[in-house]
Amino acid sequence: MWQALKWLFGGIAVFAGAIGLLVAAMWISPDVRYGVAFWLAENFDLNPPVTAVELEKQTAALKRVTLIDAAGKTFNWNAKPRAVIWVNQWANWCVPCRMEFADMKALQDRVGRDRLRIVLLSQPKYWEVDKRTAKELGLTFEMAVPRNASAHDAKAIDFGIMPSSTFMRANGEGIMAVRAPRPWNSAAWAEIVRDWYEKGR
Repeated sequence: MWQALKWLFGGIAVFAGAIGLLVAAMWISPDVRYGVAFWLAENFDLNPPVTAVELEKQTAALKRVTLIDAAGKTFNWNAKPRAVIWVNQWANWCVPCRMEFADMKALQDRVGRDRLRIVLLSQPKYWEVDKRTAKELGLTFEMAVPRNASAHDAKAIDFGIMPSSTFMRANGEGIMAVRAPRPWNSAAWAEIVRDWYEKGR
């Protein structure tokens, strides 16, 4: 019996030690912290779904505010009027955001740039660093940042979780939004986006 108790307490001590090391690593390293967050998001649905009301408020706010692109010009929603527009909220420090870029590009390549526009949406305070980071990473997605947004619109646009993805049309109609990373590079997602595109023609 004592031997069994010894093994039990030993196991508990090892488990507690492992948890302590993980917590310490997460506290010290942002890469570990966001790596764990990405793994949790991929394997467990920890975020509530975006409601139709939230989606409508966000897309209306996105169309209402002035968005500036990486060239300093007003963002053109109608550059490809039939395309599905994927607005991806991110920041340079967000490791899960970076981790899904490869899948995002692969999905766009599957579907075609004429059917799917990917727009990286930055917060004003991260804009300059985000632009430099995107260049360093060799990203070819469009970029935009809201300028002169009211507090109400800024709150409606930002779901408070990164990365967040919103699919919409050039006229402001919302299609779908999610608050976490997804394995975007799949035949299933490509078919979904193609279907959205065809229904919006």
